[in-house]
Amino acid sequence: MTRIRFAARDCGPCDLRASCTSARNGRNLTLRPRIEHDILQQARPEQDTDQWHRRYGHRAGVEGTISQGVLAFGLRRSRYRGLAKTRLQHQLTGAAINLARLDAWLTGRPLAKTRVSPFAALRPAG
Repeated sequence: MTRIRFAARDCGPCDLRASCTSARNGRNLTLRPRIEHDILQQARPEQDTDQWHRRYGHRAGVEGTISQGVLAFGLRRSRYRGLAKTRLQHQLTGAAINLARLDAWLTGRPLAKTRVSPFAALRPAG
């Protein structure tokens, strides 16, 4: 990959700065190798299909569960050595996540809103 960094003094006077970046410290670009860039360009139109959104929805649900496990239940590190004990810890952590979600549902605690990345926010609605 090639990384290009523009200083704030270069971007500051530019008339198109607002449509290019919101960063205060200039602009950073990452250029991928041509083959990788072409593959990404071919894959992007597929991401606008309903089938892709349905398939990706499953991943989004799993990502939320993994995030909850890591942030609230310390799932990033195992307390034990060995696969059997680590597997047991993961199973018990999964049960704890289910109990926490059941408690939130029974008490009416609302779900957290999903964060929208700055890049995704640029995409037109609809």
